[in-house]
Amino acid sequence: MGMMKQIQFLPWVGRDYVRGINGKHVMVLGESHYCANNEEAVPGITQDVISGYIDSSNDFEGWMNTYTKFIRALSGKEISREASEEWWEHILFYNYVQVPMTGPRTAPSEQEFRDSDDAFFKILETYVPDKVIAWGQRLYGELPDRGHRGKDIIAPDGQQIETWVYLLKNGHSVEVLGICHPSAGFAWDYWHEVIASFLK
Repeated sequence: MGMMKQIQFLPWVGRDYVRGINGKHVMVLGESHYCANNEEAVPGITQDVISGYIDSSNDFEGWMNTYTKFIRALSGKEISREASEEWWEHILFYNYVQVPMTGPRTAPSEQEFRDSDDAFFKILETYVPDKVIAWGQRLYGELPDRGHRGKDIIAPDGQQIETWVYLLKNGHSVEVLGICHPSAGFAWDYWHEVIASFLK
């Protein structure tokens, strides 16, 4: 595991990640984990969050709405939490910042983002996604700038949404799209159109 030493929080990798969506390997990128205490900051926390979310025997909690809204945007359907499992099995989910946040609404510092860059590139080199969907403009804006601009996506209202491209060591291009964070005030049908164009 030497290669993974900078990676504190391992990604959730769906069973069918290699089959992908529209034949594309899709990585979904969250910003950070909030941990009430150090005991919670375990390497499997991301995997536990997603598996806890898709296990419908767990009681519903408010934070789960964010994950459901995202799957609606991805699928283009008014999907329930229970029905979303199949979609989670086709994607990889990873949180960028590799230290836990100490408060639920705390923004990571610039240093915490930069200290997580190497881990991010290790994940890209290991899982070779074709497309990365980043949750939130703040996260998208903080991604490392070693790469170049991709082609804009035209949104349903005509807005042009920038994409970014990273080149891996093997020459593979990874395209990144930043979407509105799927928490409050997220129009999933609008973002579905954007994501569908991006995943073509």
